[in-house]
Amino acid sequence: AVQARLGTPSILLNGAGGNDPKATVTAELKFEDIALSAWQGNFDLNLVGGVLLPCQVFGPTLCAAGRGSIINIASVGGLVAVPNAAAYSASKAALIMMTRSLAVDLGPRGVRVNAVSPGWVRTPMADEEMSVIMQRDGVDLEGAYALATKNLPLRRPSRPEEIAGVVAFLASADASFITGSNIVVDGGSLVVDVGMLAFE
Repeated sequence: AVQARLGTPSILLNGAGGNDPKATVTAELKFEDIALSAWQGNFDLNLVGGVLLPCQVFGPTLCAAGRGSIINIASVGGLVAVPNAAAYSASKAALIMMTRSLAVDLGPRGVRVNAVSPGWVRTPMADEEMSVIMQRDGVDLEGAYALATKNLPLRRPSRPEEIAGVVAFLASADASFITGSNIVVDGGSLVVDVGMLAFE
């Protein structure tokens, strides 16, 4: 259907993802009590449905054309541990490794595969996650984002268009020799030594 409407694709952006609340540790739900189905739900969404199946459908078309770019939306949560969200972090870490593996497998067939790992982005999903901070600290949405990003060098979340710009770069001819990479777009969160923040 896509080919009939738009012609042969040359870019595949895999952006579906999320976190199953049933796989998130809370005061009421301990790590050891998370159901296997909730764990599997995160992997089904972030890895299987979000990356594997689209790549299986569109990958052969890109390879047949001998060109193309696949970009997977990962997360800094796949690079560092997210509190109380082991299933989410593990699924995003697996996505980053799948990106590297696909780059190795599809590169000889002319297809580049890369990932983008955002930190906090102003989206409806992130807005919803901010509700935890809003309730805990009695702040509004802006205050919650300020608290969530107070230790980032850039001191703010990103805008969706800032992530889109990186995706557009990876899909462009300017990135023609980049494959198997994971570009972190996080406002600098991964460069902060959290153990030294007490001295700030």
